[in-house]
Amino acid sequence: MDDDSIKTRLTVVGLGGIGSNLVELLVPALEKIGVAIEISLMDGDIVEEHNLGHQRYTSKDIGEQKVMCLTRRFENLSNVKLIPITENLRTASQLVDSEMVIVCVDRPEPRRLVHSSVPVWLDLRCSGDGYVALSSDSDCELVEMMTPDHEPKSCQISGALEIGNIEFGFAVASAIGAQWAVQKIRKLITPTEMLGSITYGQLKFPDTSDKMELKQ
Repeated sequence: MDDDSIKTRLTVVGLGGIGSNLVELLVPALEKIGVAIEISLMDGDIVEEHNLGHQRYTSKDIGEQKVMCLTRRFENLSNVKLIPITENLRTASQLVDSEMVIVCVDRPEPRRLVHSSVPVWLDLRCSGDGYVALSSDSDCELVEMMTPDHEPKSCQISGALEIGNIEFGFAVASAIGAQWAVQKIRKLITPTEMLGSITYGQLKFPDTSDKMELKQ
């Protein structure tokens, strides 16, 4: 694909359970509908054995960079160009060429960096069968409330993989991301935010007025 034909530049930050499945959904869809796009894949991690089962990698990928595995999978497409970036998001300068960013990480610092550095973004999260999506159209107070300090957290609940209990909140989050990206690129209405559980359905976000009252 000629660089002059590229219409949109998207960055996907984090290629774990959500991000790898998002790429698998989004890239073939954009190729099929003929969208000229450059997608940067950013992640410094390698594939490990415990990633298999809920991330889109195989045993042959173990020990390789996640971004390289996915980039090779979609080589030589006519419309979609993938750019591998084998590093984690640390500074806003890494996003300077991105028109849109989908962040799919397990910690708050890169999320906040995206929130403050990019005009159009989607923040996808999950835990067990639960999923969260926030966007650049969300209320800033809600985004701040939903992004507290915490240690890195896997999309699988601690101990779940060891007992064979894989949960699929990551799959719902990745589908939301793919739908958001296609609709945003096509300039259609996009989801603003979503919170839910596969088991219990749609859930309500916390009331931001509670936080405002605590500040006063």
